[in-house]
Amino acid sequence: MEKKVELLQKRLDRERLARKQAEIIIEEKSRELYYKNQELERAVKAENLARKEADILHEALEFFTAKLDIDEIASHLKSILMQLVPHDHSAVYLFEGGVLVPCGQGKEPDTGGDGAAACKPTISPNGVSPPVQPIIIPNASNDPEAKPWGVHLDSQTLMVVHLFAPGRVVGCLTLESREADAFSPAAAKLAQAIANEASIAFENSLLYREVERLSVLDALTGINNRRQFDLLADREFQRAVRHQLSLSAIMMDLDHFKLVNDTHGHSVGDKVLVAVADVCRRALRTEDILARYGGEEFCFVLPQTDVNGAYAFAERIRKDVEGLRFEAGGRGFTVTASFGVSERLAEDDSPGSILERSDQALYAAKGGGRNRVVMWKPRELRDEALTHAESG
Repeated sequence: MEKKVELLQKRLDRERLARKQAEIIIEEKSRELYYKNQELERAVKAENLARKEADILHEALEFFTAKLDIDEIASHLKSILMQLVPHDHSAVYLFEGGVLVPCGQGKEPDTGGDGAAACKPTISPNGVSPPVQPIIIPNASNDPEAKPWGVHLDSQTLMVVHLFAPGRVVGCLTLESREADAFSPAAAKLAQAIANEASIAFENSLLYREVERLSVLDALTGINNRRQFDLLADREFQRAVRHQLSLSAIMMDLDHFKLVNDTHGHSVGDKVLVAVADVCRRALRTEDILARYGGEEFCFVLPQTDVNGAYAFAERIRKDVEGLRFEAGGRGFTVTASFGVSERLAEDDSPGSILERSDQALYAAKGGGRNRVVMWKPRELRDEALTHAESG
């Protein structure tokens, strides 16, 4: 009997040991399964995040490819970065004349903690290649390197990302965070990838803007061409009619300019035209319109200016042109100009009416001895201009 009990006890001990071993195995398997499940969840999250980032990047590429408005591109770039690289403040800057200027800020620019409206570049637009990775500045509120960027007082971390197109730096963007060590290397890499796509759009936009600018300017003098002048003059004329404002026009012609070309050559004649255009440009107010109307002829539209004000304006330019000094072939020479002035009348239906009267006054100025300003007068001046035109 005792032997049977002993055998039974041994069997029970073996079963307890087997059960304990099984429990240990189950626990280990459960722990292993838990860790695998955690790893799987992280992988799924990482995959979802990667898919989201890829979708946003694809959307950004499509947007940047389709847009040419600089402020619109800058605003969309900031919106995308807010989704992918969490931060509290951002700004986009582009080079204009070698200086970084903010863009895409809307009506109220985000000027930074010290009110800086622009930033000091860390690299020139045509300098050496910028760093491959963005610049991250910790403790940004106290770091001297961060101060030129107008960092907000509550910012702890600053990241500067360069916008570079082939051959030059287009500009940069800045991201600020209130958290310390806010931007990881992965976030910096992602921000640079987005910036690279935006850089191409900015470059295309800048090129398009330059082409548009050149299409409305006279190639030699850099002032408005006739096509652009007609558009601007019509706009000001309609505004003057709508608000019952005065409006004057001036036609200006260089005297005996053909003689300058015949005597000194067309290259010297071009220099004369450029110098005269500069004189005219310096005399303008912001709202005034100037154009090279053709050959040696220039025209002006002066909003909210009556004929007396236009006469005084033309007289100042006449004296300045007369005071110019040129030299060619070891000989000095001067030029003069004649002016015709008129203002808007109630019956005028287009700016062409004003310009026609100014042209009649110009003919009278030339017929009266040149190097003078003549105001248009009804009837007698019209007859005088027609007589002069008919006599050649």
